[in-house]
Amino acid sequence: GRDTMRRATSPAMHGGASSRVGAAHGGAPTHGARRGFSRHGAHGVRPSRALVGLTCAIFLLATRALLRGSSRGEMRARKLECAEPPSAWSVSDAMSRVNELTRASEALRTTGFTVILNTYERRAQLKRAVKHYSKCRGVEGIRVTWSEQTAPPVEGVDTEYFVQYKVGFVRYRAYEGTTIQNRFEPYDDIGTRAVFNVDDDVWIPCDALYRGFSDWKKSPDALVGYFPRDYAPATSPPDGCTWKYVANEFKLWRTRRYSIILTKAAFMDQKYLKLYKEKLPEGVREYIDKQRNCEDIAMQFLVSSVSSEPVKFTRASFFYYLRAKIGGAGLSGISKGSDHKVKRGDCITDFQTMFGATSIPLTEAFW
Repeated sequence: GRDTMRRATSPAMHGGASSRVGAAHGGAPTHGARRGFSRHGAHGVRPSRALVGLTCAIFLLATRALLRGSSRGEMRARKLECAEPPSAWSVSDAMSRVNELTRASEALRTTGFTVILNTYERRAQLKRAVKHYSKCRGVEGIRVTWSEQTAPPVEGVDTEYFVQYKVGFVRYRAYEGTTIQNRFEPYDDIGTRAVFNVDDDVWIPCDALYRGFSDWKKSPDALVGYFPRDYAPATSPPDGCTWKYVANEFKLWRTRRYSIILTKAAFMDQKYLKLYKEKLPEGVREYIDKQRNCEDIAMQFLVSSVSSEPVKFTRASFFYYLRAKIGGAGLSGISKGSDHKVKRGDCITDFQTMFGATSIPLTEAFW
């Protein structure tokens, strides 16, 4: 196990900025009414409407602040003395293997990337995703993870699931089981170093997608993506052993801290697919299949354990996130369950033991 943690700090650090919202308005109340107590308020606006406007302004400022980038990486070093002993997982073995994989990966193309599209029984979203990503700059091919227990679409027959005049551009890989970990199965026929792992209901705008690819090229050993998350103590006062999952956008904005990038939209070196298959600690795969959750957190634990680079949040536009929030309201998925966040907090707590860590091996970044 590991007794000390790395502190990863990127070259530049941006200081936070505070905003003051306020204005001084001239004018005086008319018809003898006291200022602020006329029927329409001091300036002819109903107080309730003014309150709504102020609330909306605060929301916009908060959300835009969340979307600002970061360049400072840091790790919370917490010495833990938990009752359950750590596992026998060897981070040094994993690091040796990733070094071997890196040498092979560096020989692959970095002029573009391959989209690994995860789908399950959402045909309309799948067709839209294939059509969308096939038009984006930098995409050299699409691989679809087909976990449905039916035959996948056939090129030349099911034309709506492919790209016209680009034979072989979209390929489907069928799996015998429905495990959510199929998305991380390695490929032998991908010639790009970078892969973009994405869910079928996530359509990152093409310009933001290419910016994310450019960010990944600057940090090829990190996970680079569009949806940041964090963890925090689950008890008060903290016991150093149990954790909760932080997904609330306002809390993330307030703390300006994140340590997890969701792989529903993330760039990574394809070497991590092989590392996930070969070097996960004992019991992690079975744990994920039982929970039907947390494969992305396991990948983040694995990458953070062998890489000194912090995770990187690359942003799309504010309006993209707003549309995605509204558009995803009616879709089904594992993240819609009432106990989803509780399960993910349990995963972080349990993975700490399974990865044999005396401190959480999630390298944090700040925006």
